Amino acid sequence: MDLYKNHYFNVVQRDFILCTNIVTSSRLPTPEKICLYLGTPGVNNSSVVSSLCALKIITGQMPYVSLEKIKVKRHKKSKIHAVGCKVTLRGLQLYKFLFKFMFNVLPRIRQFEGLKLPSHHSVYCFVLKDIFAFEELISLFPYFETLTCLKCQVFFGTSTKEDMLFLGNGLQLCFVP
Repeated sequence: MDLYKNHYFNVVQRDFILCTNIVTSSRLPTPEKICLYLGTPGVNNSSVVSSLCALKIITGQMPYVSLEKIKVKRHKKSKIHAVGCKVTLRGLQLYKFLFKFMFNVLPRIRQFEGLKLPSHHSVYCFVLKDIFAFEELISLFPYFETLTCLKCQVFFGTSTKEDMLFLGNGLQLCFVP
């Protein structure tokens, strides 16, 4: 079992049971999935390919291309354009990415001041502006220099904001007020 997943099941869940009045273990909050989005401002075929490759390198999972319909007024037809790439991580891949993000990526950010408090009770969103905080991409800089930022959404199985904060602190996410 992965180290971070082991920490969640053996430490965080037990702390949550001791600190709250949980009736059944199925009601314990869990990290459900992480969605990662990567795109560029001027979308073209080479930027979509570089986004696909970067997400594949970062996560180890094959991403898919996000498409958008754009209506053309002159011809009254719509064209489909690729706007970026997306990958969804669940299960063991989710815990591996969280571990890599917390202990490899965040320490490489120079002026990291913590993650802002979540505004929603079950989804936490943030943007990583320096894509090269992932050390796997540094040696491939010429291929990924057009990529601007990585958008992340972490979905938690929580019903209240307090549960989400407790779970985030238990998983050692750096929430600051």
